[in-house]
Amino acid sequence: KRALCKSTGGPLKTVKEVERFVAELKPDAPLKSVAFGGNAPPTVTDYNVILAGAFKLDAPLPASVGHVNTTSCTEIYQYFLDRKNGHLIAEANKLIAQMLADVGKGLTPLVCASSTKEAAVAYKSALMKRVFVHESMGKFISKAAEDGQVELCVIKGDDATKMGAFAE
Repeated sequence: KRALCKSTGGPLKTVKEVERFVAELKPDAPLKSVAFGGNAPPTVTDYNVILAGAFKLDAPLPASVGHVNTTSCTEIYQYFLDRKNGHLIAEANKLIAQMLADVGKGLTPLVCASSTKEAAVAYKSALMKRVFVHESMGKFISKAAEDGQVELCVIKGDDATKMGAFAE
């Protein structure tokens, strides 16, 4: 499925122009859903806004806007996947920190880090809304993706410095 990207109309020269351009992005004006199943309206996130091509700006881009110096669809998509994976790792590590803080305070945590066996039991009991799993857990991923009962966030990569708590 293909959709046209929004054109800038001319080269962006300042970071303020980039920020103004990103602020104008709203669902269906000009963002279009490219989802094959369902019609989830697209939103601007910290990882899905990418400038592609050569840009000479007056200052560095904010972290919420990525830049790839190519117009190759394959390279742009790979850069998007890398940014999304980094975002998922950061989000998962925040949840783990929240869980550890709750345990440290003697509270019952809303977040649980467990083995795949315990996760499977929680999944079958409908106690799970969202799960972060490493790509090596193929059997669990295929089952969760098939059922579609939970939001599945697959963490990719083997670099222990980037993987945080998922490297073990």
